[in-house]
Amino acid sequence: MFSVRNIAISRVSQFLAMLCLWLPVAAIAQVTSREPAFRDNFYDVVALGREAWIVGYYGTILHSGDGAVTWTLQNSQTREALYRIAFAEKNTGWVSGSYGTLLHTRDSGKSWQKQTTNTEEHLFGLHFLDSMSGWAVGSRGVILRTENGGVTWTNASIGEDVILNDVRFVNPKQGWAVGEFGRIYQTRDGGRSWEKQQSPIEVSLISGESRNLFRLLFSNGNAGWAFGLDGAILKTQGGGRWDLASPDGAVPPLMKRHHLFSASFYDGTTFAVGERGTVLVFRAENNQWAPAGLKIPPVTLNGIAFGADGLGLIVGNRGLILRSQNGGNGWEQIRIEAQGQGKGVSQNR
Repeated sequence: MFSVRNIAISRVSQFLAMLCLWLPVAAIAQVTSREPAFRDNFYDVVALGREAWIVGYYGTILHSGDGAVTWTLQNSQTREALYRIAFAEKNTGWVSGSYGTLLHTRDSGKSWQKQTTNTEEHLFGLHFLDSMSGWAVGSRGVILRTENGGVTWTNASIGEDVILNDVRFVNPKQGWAVGEFGRIYQTRDGGRSWEKQQSPIEVSLISGESRNLFRLLFSNGNAGWAFGLDGAILKTQGGGRWDLASPDGAVPPLMKRHHLFSASFYDGTTFAVGERGTVLVFRAENNQWAPAGLKIPPVTLNGIAFGADGLGLIVGNRGLILRSQNGGNGWEQIRIEAQGQGKGVSQNR
Protein backbone atom coordinates (compact mmCIF):
# COMPACT_ATOMS: atom_id res chain seq x y z
CA MET A 1 0.00 0.00 0.00
CA PHE A 2 1.05 3.60 -0.40
CA SER A 3 0.69 6.94 1.28
CA VAL A 4 -0.21 9.98 -0.79
CA ARG A 5 1.21 13.47 -0.35
CA ASN A 6 -0.63 16.30 -2.13
CA ILE A 7 1.10 19.44 -3.38
CA ALA A 8 -1.31 22.26 -4.31
CA ILE A 9 -0.64 23.95 -7.64
CA SER A 10 -2.37 26.73 -9.55
CA ARG A 11 -5.48 26.44 -11.63
CA VAL A 12 -6.34 25.38 -14.42
CA SER A 13 11.28 12.07 -27.70
CA GLN A 14 10.40 12.70 -31.01
CA PHE A 15 7.53 10.21 -30.94
CA LEU A 16 5.46 9.02 -28.01
CA ALA A 17 5.87 5.59 -29.51
CA MET A 18 9.63 5.92 -29.49
CA LEU A 19 9.55 7.38 -25.99
CA CYS A 20 7.55 4.44 -24.73
CA LEU A 21 9.46 1.87 -26.75
CA TRP A 22 13.14 2.67 -26.53
CA LEU A 23 13.47 4.15 -23.05
CA PRO A 24 11.60 1.69 -20.81
CA VAL A 25 12.06 -1.49 -22.82
CA ALA A 26 15.82 -0.99 -23.15
CA ALA A 27 16.10 -0.39 -19.41
CA ILE A 28 14.21 -3.51 -18.33
CA ALA A 29 17.10 -5.84 -19.02
CA GLN A 30 19.30 -3.82 -16.67
CA VAL A 31 16.91 -4.13 -13.72
CA THR A 32 17.13 -7.20 -11.52
CA SER A 33 15.61 -6.08 -8.22
CA ARG A 34 13.71 -2.91 -7.46
CA GLU A 35 10.83 -1.26 -5.66
CA PRO A 36 7.47 -0.69 -7.39
CA ALA A 37 7.80 1.71 -10.31
CA PHE A 38 5.89 4.64 -8.86
CA ARG A 39 8.82 6.98 -9.61
CA ASP A 40 9.07 5.84 -13.22
CA ASN A 41 7.05 6.73 -16.31
CA PHE A 42 3.27 6.38 -16.29
CA TYR A 43 1.75 6.02 -19.77
CA ASP A 44 -2.04 5.90 -19.33
CA VAL A 45 -4.89 6.33 -16.86
CA VAL A 46 -8.57 5.43 -16.79
CA ALA A 47 -11.29 6.48 -14.33
CA LEU A 48 -14.71 4.88 -13.77
CA GLY A 49 -16.76 6.60 -11.12
CA ARG A 50 -14.41 6.99 -8.15
CA GLU A 51 -12.18 4.13 -9.23
CA ALA A 52 -9.03 4.66 -11.26
CA TRP A 53 -6.12 2.70 -12.72
CA ILE A 54 -2.67 3.85 -13.88
CA VAL A 55 -0.29 1.80 -16.04
CA GLY A 56 3.34 2.31 -16.93
CA TYR A 57 6.92 1.18 -16.96
CA TYR A 58 8.04 -2.28 -15.79
CA GLY A 59 4.57 -3.79 -15.65
CA THR A 60 3.22 -1.21 -13.21
CA ILE A 61 -0.53 -1.13 -12.52
CA LEU A 62 -1.84 1.12 -9.74
CA HIS A 63 -5.45 1.12 -8.55
CA SER A 64 -7.49 3.50 -6.42
CA GLY A 65 -11.02 2.86 -5.22
CA ASP A 66 -11.57 6.13 -3.38
CA GLY A 67 -11.13 8.91 -5.91
CA ALA A 68 -7.32 8.74 -6.05
CA VAL A 69 -6.84 9.35 -2.32
CA THR A 70 -5.11 6.00 -1.73
CA TRP A 71 -3.48 3.57 -4.16
CA THR A 72 -2.61 -0.12 -4.30
CA LEU A 73 -0.04 -1.76 -6.57
CA GLN A 74 -1.75 -4.57 -8.51
CA ASN A 75 0.10 -7.67 -9.70
CA SER A 76 0.32 -7.51 -13.49
CA GLN A 77 2.39 -10.71 -13.70
CA THR A 78 4.64 -9.04 -16.28
CA ARG A 79 7.67 -6.76 -16.44
CA GLU A 80 6.86 -5.43 -19.91
CA ALA A 81 6.09 -1.75 -20.37
CA LEU A 82 2.31 -1.17 -20.26
CA TYR A 83 1.12 1.58 -22.60
CA ARG A 84 -2.68 1.65 -22.58
CA ILE A 85 -5.59 0.62 -20.37
CA ALA A 86 -9.31 0.29 -21.21
CA PHE A 87 -12.29 -0.74 -19.09
CA ALA A 88 -15.66 -1.76 -20.50
CA GLU A 89 -17.22 -1.69 -17.03
CA LYS A 90 -16.07 -1.53 -13.42
CA ASN A 91 -14.88 -5.13 -13.19
CA THR A 92 -13.80 -5.81 -16.77
CA GLY A 93 -10.67 -4.26 -18.24
CA TRP A 94 -7.65 -4.76 -20.47
CA VAL A 95 -4.07 -3.46 -20.66
CA SER A 96 -1.78 -3.49 -23.70
CA GLY A 97 2.00 -3.22 -23.77
CA SER A 98 5.31 -4.10 -25.32
CA TYR A 99 5.98 -7.29 -27.30
CA GLY A 100 2.31 -8.10 -27.86
CA THR A 101 1.38 -7.99 -24.17
CA LEU A 102 -2.37 -7.98 -23.47
CA LEU A 103 -3.72 -8.41 -19.95
CA HIS A 104 -7.32 -8.93 -18.84
CA THR A 105 -9.16 -8.64 -15.54
CA ARG A 106 -12.69 -9.60 -14.50
CA ASP A 107 -12.36 -8.47 -10.88
CA SER A 108 -11.30 -4.82 -11.10
CA GLY A 109 -7.64 -5.78 -11.32
CA LYS A 110 -7.36 -7.94 -8.22
CA SER A 111 -6.00 -10.46 -10.70
CA TRP A 112 -4.70 -10.02 -14.25
CA GLN A 113 -4.32 -12.78 -16.85
CA LYS A 114 -2.35 -12.68 -20.08
CA GLN A 115 -4.26 -13.11 -23.33
CA THR A 116 -2.75 -14.72 -26.42
CA THR A 117 -2.17 -12.26 -29.27
CA ASN A 118 0.25 -14.22 -31.50
CA THR A 119 2.28 -11.08 -32.11
CA GLU A 120 5.41 -9.53 -30.65
CA GLU A 121 4.63 -6.07 -31.96
CA HIS A 122 4.29 -3.31 -29.37
CA LEU A 123 0.64 -2.45 -28.74
CA PHE A 124 0.35 1.32 -28.23
CA GLY A 125 -3.42 1.76 -28.75
CA LEU A 126 -6.36 -0.08 -27.17
CA HIS A 127 -10.13 0.44 -27.24
CA PHE A 128 -13.19 -1.55 -26.12
CA LEU A 129 -16.79 -0.62 -26.93
CA ASP A 130 -18.17 -3.20 -24.52
CA SER A 131 -17.06 -6.37 -22.72
CA MET A 132 -16.84 -8.31 -25.99
CA SER A 133 -15.73 -5.96 -28.79
CA GLY A 134 -12.19 -4.59 -28.70
CA TRP A 135 -9.25 -3.50 -30.85
CA ALA A 136 -5.51 -3.00 -30.32
CA VAL A 137 -2.97 -1.31 -32.63
CA GLY A 138 0.78 -0.87 -32.63
CA SER A 139 4.10 -1.16 -34.41
CA ARG A 140 4.48 -2.33 -38.01
CA GLY A 141 0.84 -1.59 -38.76
CA VAL A 142 -0.50 -4.29 -36.47
CA ILE A 143 -4.24 -4.22 -35.79
CA LEU A 144 -5.88 -6.85 -33.61
CA ARG A 145 -9.60 -7.28 -33.02
CA THR A 146 -11.67 -9.46 -30.73
CA GLU A 147 -15.37 -10.26 -30.59
CA ASN A 148 -15.22 -12.43 -27.47
CA GLY A 149 -13.56 -10.26 -24.86
CA GLY A 150 -10.05 -11.22 -25.88
CA VAL A 151 -10.40 -14.98 -25.63
CA THR A 152 -9.16 -14.89 -29.21
CA TRP A 153 -7.61 -12.02 -31.16
CA THR A 154 -7.72 -11.82 -34.96
CA ASN A 155 -4.96 -10.07 -36.91
CA ALA A 156 -6.32 -7.41 -39.30
CA SER A 157 -3.06 -5.51 -39.88
CA ILE A 158 -2.86 -2.91 -42.63
CA GLY A 159 0.21 -4.51 -44.22
CA GLU A 160 2.41 -1.40 -43.98
CA ASP A 161 5.47 -0.70 -41.83
CA VAL A 162 3.92 2.21 -39.98
CA ILE A 163 3.46 2.70 -36.24
CA LEU A 164 -0.18 3.00 -35.17
CA ASN A 165 -0.59 4.82 -31.86
CA ASP A 166 -4.33 4.86 -31.20
CA VAL A 167 -7.66 3.34 -32.25
CA ARG A 168 -11.23 4.44 -31.52
CA PHE A 169 -14.67 3.16 -32.53
CA VAL A 170 -17.96 5.04 -32.32
CA ASN A 171 -20.09 1.96 -32.97
CA PRO A 172 -19.40 -1.74 -33.66
CA LYS A 173 -18.73 -1.07 -37.36
CA GLN A 174 -17.11 2.35 -37.65
CA GLY A 175 -13.70 3.25 -36.27
CA TRP A 176 -10.39 5.02 -36.89
CA ALA A 177 -6.70 4.42 -36.27
CA VAL A 178 -3.92 7.04 -36.37
CA GLY A 179 -0.16 6.97 -36.25
CA GLU A 180 3.15 7.61 -37.92
CA PHE A 181 3.55 10.11 -40.81
CA GLY A 182 0.20 11.68 -39.87
CA ARG A 183 -1.69 8.67 -41.22
CA ILE A 184 -5.42 8.21 -40.58
CA TYR A 185 -7.20 4.92 -41.35
CA GLN A 186 -10.93 4.23 -41.26
CA THR A 187 -12.95 1.02 -41.08
CA ARG A 188 -16.65 0.51 -41.77
CA ASP A 189 -16.77 -3.22 -41.10
CA GLY A 190 -15.68 -3.51 -37.48
CA GLY A 191 -11.97 -3.52 -38.22
CA ARG A 192 -11.87 -6.38 -40.72
CA SER A 193 -10.56 -4.01 -43.41
CA TRP A 194 -9.08 -0.51 -43.32
CA GLU A 195 -8.71 2.31 -45.84
CA LYS A 196 -6.42 5.33 -45.61
CA GLN A 197 -8.14 8.71 -45.34
CA GLN A 198 -6.75 12.03 -46.47
CA SER A 199 -4.85 13.68 -43.63
CA PRO A 200 -3.94 17.40 -43.71
CA ILE A 201 -0.56 16.69 -42.08
CA GLU A 202 0.42 13.43 -43.80
CA VAL A 203 3.96 13.16 -45.14
CA SER A 204 5.54 10.42 -47.25
CA LEU A 205 7.71 7.67 -45.86
CA ILE A 206 10.74 8.99 -47.75
CA SER A 207 10.25 12.64 -46.84
CA GLY A 208 12.28 12.36 -43.64
CA GLU A 209 9.65 14.43 -41.82
CA SER A 210 7.95 13.43 -38.59
CA ARG A 211 4.23 14.24 -38.50
CA ASN A 212 2.83 11.68 -36.12
CA LEU A 213 -0.63 11.45 -34.57
CA PHE A 214 -0.80 9.96 -31.09
CA ARG A 215 -4.37 10.11 -29.78
CA LEU A 216 -7.98 10.09 -30.97
CA LEU A 217 -10.99 11.45 -29.10
CA PHE A 218 -14.62 11.21 -30.18
CA SER A 219 -17.71 12.73 -28.59
CA ASN A 220 -21.29 12.02 -29.57
CA GLY A 221 -21.68 10.78 -33.12
CA ASN A 222 -18.65 11.11 -35.37
CA ALA A 223 -17.36 14.46 -34.13
CA GLY A 224 -13.79 14.01 -33.03
CA TRP A 225 -10.23 15.21 -32.56
CA ALA A 226 -6.76 13.85 -33.34
CA PHE A 227 -3.62 15.07 -31.53
CA GLY A 228 0.01 14.77 -32.45
CA LEU A 229 3.57 15.90 -32.97
CA ASP A 230 4.47 19.60 -32.66
CA GLY A 231 1.06 20.34 -31.18
CA ALA A 232 -0.92 19.26 -34.25
CA ILE A 233 -4.67 19.21 -33.63
CA LEU A 234 -7.08 17.87 -36.25
CA LYS A 235 -10.87 17.98 -36.11
CA THR A 236 -13.65 16.11 -37.87
CA GLN A 237 -17.42 16.65 -37.82
CA GLY A 238 -18.51 13.48 -39.57
CA GLY A 239 -15.45 11.27 -39.72
CA GLY A 240 -15.16 11.55 -43.50
CA ARG A 241 -12.91 14.61 -43.58
CA TRP A 242 -10.21 15.85 -41.23
CA ASP A 243 -9.13 19.49 -40.99
CA LEU A 244 -6.54 21.42 -39.02
CA ALA A 245 -8.05 23.03 -35.94
CA SER A 246 -6.20 26.21 -36.89
CA PRO A 247 -4.20 27.40 -39.94
CA ASP A 248 -0.95 26.51 -38.18
CA GLY A 249 -2.23 23.20 -36.90
CA ALA A 250 -1.70 24.02 -33.25
CA VAL A 251 -3.00 26.61 -30.85
CA PRO A 252 -1.99 28.61 -28.96
CA PRO A 253 1.17 29.57 -30.90
CA LEU A 254 3.43 29.22 -27.86
CA MET A 255 2.46 25.54 -27.67
CA LYS A 256 3.15 24.74 -31.34
CA ARG A 257 6.32 22.78 -30.63
CA HIS A 258 4.92 20.80 -27.74
CA HIS A 259 3.76 17.32 -28.75
CA LEU A 260 0.26 16.28 -27.59
CA PHE A 261 -0.08 12.71 -26.36
CA SER A 262 -3.53 12.33 -24.77
CA ALA A 263 -6.95 13.99 -24.43
CA SER A 264 -10.24 13.65 -22.58
CA PHE A 265 -13.69 15.25 -22.24
CA TYR A 266 -15.45 16.44 -19.11
CA ASP A 267 -18.76 18.33 -18.91
CA GLY A 268 -18.45 19.97 -22.31
CA THR A 269 -14.76 20.85 -21.96
CA THR A 270 -11.94 19.13 -23.87
CA PHE A 271 -8.48 18.72 -22.36
CA ALA A 272 -5.23 17.78 -24.13
CA VAL A 273 -1.88 17.02 -22.48
CA GLY A 274 1.62 16.46 -23.73
CA GLU A 275 5.29 17.39 -23.75
CA ARG A 276 6.91 19.72 -21.20
CA GLY A 277 3.91 19.74 -18.90
CA THR A 278 1.55 21.03 -21.58
CA VAL A 279 -2.13 21.13 -20.61
CA LEU A 280 -4.54 22.71 -23.12
CA VAL A 281 -8.25 23.40 -22.64
CA PHE A 282 -10.94 23.83 -25.30
CA ARG A 283 -14.32 25.29 -24.42
CA ALA A 284 -16.98 25.37 -27.11
CA GLU A 285 -18.19 28.84 -26.18
CA ASN A 286 -14.73 30.25 -26.91
CA ASN A 287 -14.07 27.95 -29.89
CA GLN A 288 -10.33 27.94 -29.23
CA TRP A 289 -7.61 26.09 -27.34
CA ALA A 290 -5.89 27.84 -24.45
CA PRO A 291 -3.19 26.90 -21.92
CA ALA A 292 -4.54 25.72 -18.58
CA GLY A 293 -1.93 27.83 -16.82
CA LEU A 294 -0.61 25.11 -14.51
CA LYS A 295 2.76 25.50 -12.81
CA ILE A 296 4.04 21.94 -12.86
CA PRO A 297 7.39 20.27 -13.62
CA PRO A 298 8.17 20.41 -17.38
CA VAL A 299 7.92 16.65 -17.83
CA THR A 300 5.98 14.72 -20.48
CA LEU A 301 2.29 14.12 -19.68
CA ASN A 302 1.11 10.88 -21.30
CA GLY A 303 -2.47 10.32 -20.14
CA ILE A 304 -5.59 12.10 -18.87
CA ALA A 305 -8.99 10.77 -17.77
CA PHE A 306 -12.10 11.92 -15.92
CA GLY A 307 -14.43 9.91 -13.71
CA ALA A 308 -17.43 10.90 -11.60
CA ASP A 309 -18.03 13.96 -9.40
CA GLY A 310 -15.34 16.01 -11.12
CA LEU A 311 -12.51 13.53 -10.52
CA GLY A 312 -9.72 14.09 -13.05
CA LEU A 313 -6.28 12.49 -13.34
CA ILE A 314 -3.23 13.30 -15.44
CA VAL A 315 -0.19 11.00 -15.48
CA GLY A 316 3.27 11.37 -16.95
CA ASN A 317 6.96 10.66 -16.75
CA ARG A 318 8.94 10.41 -13.50
CA GLY A 319 5.88 9.19 -11.61
CA LEU A 320 3.96 12.44 -12.04
CA ILE A 321 0.26 12.31 -11.08
CA LEU A 322 -2.09 15.30 -11.04
CA ARG A 323 -5.56 15.12 -9.54
CA SER A 324 -8.58 17.38 -9.93
CA GLN A 325 -11.66 17.22 -7.76
CA ASN A 326 -13.65 19.87 -9.65
CA GLY A 327 -13.71 18.84 -13.29
CA GLY A 328 -10.29 20.22 -14.21
CA ASN A 329 -10.71 23.76 -12.82
CA GLY A 330 -7.99 23.11 -10.25
CA TRP A 331 -5.26 20.46 -10.00
CA GLU A 332 -2.96 19.16 -7.28
CA GLN A 333 0.12 17.00 -7.58
CA ILE A 334 0.05 13.59 -5.89
CA ARG A 335 3.19 11.87 -4.70
CA ILE A 336 2.89 8.16 -3.89
CA GLU A 337 5.17 6.75 -1.22
CA ALA A 338 5.60 3.11 -0.23
CA GLN A 339 4.75 1.98 3.27
CA GLY A 340 5.70 -1.19 5.07
CA GLN A 341 3.46 -4.21 4.82
CA GLY A 342 0.50 -3.98 7.15
CA LYS A 343 0.93 -0.25 7.84
CA GLY A 344 -1.98 0.74 5.62
CA VAL A 345 -2.32 3.97 3.69
CA SER A 346 -2.29 7.57 4.85
CA GLN A 347 -2.56 10.93 3.13
CA ASN A 348 -0.26 13.79 4.09
CA ARG A 349 -0.86 17.35 2.86
